Amino acid sequence: MARTIEESNGKAVAYDSVFVEPSKLNVFNSDLSFKVIREIAKQPVCAMDIARNIRQHEQKIYYHLRKFERAGIIRIVRTEKRHSMTAKMYGLVAPVVAAKLHEDGIEIKSDFAAHYDPEVRRFLHPFIENGRLDAKIIIGDSYSHGKYDAHSTEGPHIFDFAVMVGGLLSELSFPHYKLDTEISKNELKENLILFGNNKTNAAIEEINHHLPAYFDPARDCIISKATKKAYEDPRTGFVIKCDNPLNKEKKILIFGGVRTRGLQAAIIAFTKHSDKLLKNADHEGNVCRIVEGFDEDSDKIIDTVRFLE
Repeated sequence: MARTIEESNGKAVAYDSVFVEPSKLNVFNSDLSFKVIREIAKQPVCAMDIARNIRQHEQKIYYHLRKFERAGIIRIVRTEKRHSMTAKMYGLVAPVVAAKLHEDGIEIKSDFAAHYDPEVRRFLHPFIENGRLDAKIIIGDSYSHGKYDAHSTEGPHIFDFAVMVGGLLSELSFPHYKLDTEISKNELKENLILFGNNKTNAAIEEINHHLPAYFDPARDCIISKATKKAYEDPRTGFVIKCDNPLNKEKKILIFGGVRTRGLQAAIIAFTKHSDKLLKNADHEGNVCRIVEGFDEDSDKIIDTVRFLE
């Protein structure tokens, strides 16, 4: 995936882009091809829907879909059941299609390239949109609290996450976070970014058993609903993005750990290994990955992770 920068009226707007061979630009050689691609640009759609919307024979639509797919301009984003049949839903690979005519680029060297990876941006939607944070960031209070009378020690490990996503924000309004002891019931129904576990963060406790992987307070471990496995190692953590159980129209993103080292492993998975973390994400970037941190260079500091699920 590439990036195209458009400068207009003193503003620069970046778009995800897909490169195609110049010879493949002929996929746009008719008015019908433009009508088809405009329908796909609106939302994921199947051939039958396109044919009905623009009043064309379905076979003609399939002809153009095959050409766009071979050119790498569209892809199947999901399937749906339609009248006992399976419909392929197509979406754009990127909003911009580009053809490189010769090699005359400028190398950009930056440690922040991962900030602008399209998969990372998709993962962070809708929490960060157009340079603005649209989420409540909730961390555990360092004062002992809640039914487990626990205190949070995760704060220092959140800095790496903050540094990474900070480059995506152009609008700053402090403070960007709230303690779990300060959050209201209504605020829990918004987009949420949560850190900790069910004992150190009361907001996580509120939704714990609705998650695809959850904390078992009796065994002090993480339970995977997918595999039924229990993970007790204190270095075990997870990264979960899913619908907010308290409001399905909103999303939650959780970096959790059995202990602080598990949370640290979850954040390392995002900041250092986002390509592996998001490998199996769905079209909305939803994911549930369980990781285990380990000290690769033997300096008594967790510096990388193993993906367990």
